Amino acid sequence: MKHERLKCNTRLIVACFLIIFAAAVLWACGGPEYDPNVQVDANAIDADAALSRKILDHFTEGKLCSVGYRSDESEGRVLRLSSSGVKRNSFERPQICFEFSEFCKELGQDTVNMDEKPFVVMKVRAVNVHDRLVTVTGANTTDEYAIQGSEHAARISVDGYKYLVFDFSEDHNRDMFKVLKINFEQIAANNGEELLVSEIRFTDASGAEAYKATDVYEISGSEDERGSLRVLSFNIQTEAGNSAPFALRAELFRNLVDKCLPDIAGLQEVTPAWKKWLDAYVFNESYASFGAERTQGGEANTIYYRKDKFDLLDSGTFWLSPTPDVPGSGYPNSAYVRICSWGVFRDKVTGREFVHYNLHLDINGDKTKAEGNELRADQISVIVRHAQRFAGKAIIVTGDFNTLRTTGSGGTMAAIRLMEGTMTVTDSDGNECSLALKDTRLNAPVTVDSDKTATLTKYHDKNYEKYEPGREPIDYVFYEPKAFEPLTYETFNLKGETFETSDHLAVFTTFRFMPQN
Repeated sequence: MKHERLKCNTRLIVACFLIIFAAAVLWACGGPEYDPNVQVDANAIDADAALSRKILDHFTEGKLCSVGYRSDESEGRVLRLSSSGVKRNSFERPQICFEFSEFCKELGQDTVNMDEKPFVVMKVRAVNVHDRLVTVTGANTTDEYAIQGSEHAARISVDGYKYLVFDFSEDHNRDMFKVLKINFEQIAANNGEELLVSEIRFTDASGAEAYKATDVYEISGSEDERGSLRVLSFNIQTEAGNSAPFALRAELFRNLVDKCLPDIAGLQEVTPAWKKWLDAYVFNESYASFGAERTQGGEANTIYYRKDKFDLLDSGTFWLSPTPDVPGSGYPNSAYVRICSWGVFRDKVTGREFVHYNLHLDINGDKTKAEGNELRADQISVIVRHAQRFAGKAIIVTGDFNTLRTTGSGGTMAAIRLMEGTMTVTDSDGNECSLALKDTRLNAPVTVDSDKTATLTKYHDKNYEKYEPGREPIDYVFYEPKAFEPLTYETFNLKGETFETSDHLAVFTTFRFMPQN
């Protein structure tokens, strides 16, 4: 009996200690005691003041995410969004809803009108998180099936507080929004990740300008740079084929872009989910992009280009099929619908114009045999015919050809012969037409070793030191020899410790414009 009383007293002491400790923590943090006299502007919410007006009560429907507050040296009390329960390689995303319309009622103010103030500005800082994305979606309720708009993404930083600007001006139903759904994008892995929020503002376009931070690359203006073209081709692999989180994959890709500073990048397997990361994280505000999806919500062959260096004169996407202008069409023996995106560019300084084609050919057929590549030859024929409309203009072609250069008997695959002009096709009027392009890898004075040419990661280790010699590439950059002089050809193996960005290597090439006659 004495032993039981001792256990009971011990539990009581522990419980009292926990209560005292919790009270001490609340006191130290300056807990959010309710004070209806504290003034808060619904259009410019200061978290410190808002905590006194029960703002925490209006963060609801948390998924793998909780909300609280903490004391901050520079900002006073701030909202603390904490992730929990997400595995590192999971596609689940922590989310929490801010019912801003209900909070306006708490303040005794009219609800924020996002039709008039469609820009949401958040002052945030990340804790225990590398550079990642935060996304915000407007909705009419917290329900999973609510009427909601587009998802808007912004890149966060660990370097102190930063203003993030989310533009809802293109959301046609924004006048119905009463809730902001805030997502952590693949940052949670049970490592104490937090997003601290100091301010939430609703404003118009002119007001948002004061908070926008530019993320651009500078053009040096040197003669070499003004007369050069830096081209990247990369099959970035869909999430269906790669379970690594976008956050990890995108980080390595951004590092490559920072290093190479491509003027133009032709990407393949760009899904809508990948596109969000490419726009908000990998490619900064120096770039614009275009390229239709092959099917609704499917992959695109997106082209990114330096908008400060080039004017886009024309662009489009066609289908690699007998009816290229019919969306969703293809050859009967094609495993997937395949497309090619293209753009006509003018260099703003030199005035030089060129056409960039970015393609992804089908995977069906034996890559080592000529007969297994008949389908890809048919698809290249569509591109050859399309290119005749740009007679006299220089052409660059990037892409995943899904074909080797050499047949098993030592010949050259038909798709490659069509690119290089040793094989022609007939147009709808019965005229013979062809291209006359060259393979950068074979013609650049600085190129990869002849026995290290494979562009699939399975033939290389993560340090890019051991490889299977004799393996040929399936990713190419072809160019117009009359217009461009190739300078370098490089490949990059983007692998981390336990993941890879893609099952392909990135191909990076540089050119110099040839003198005009």
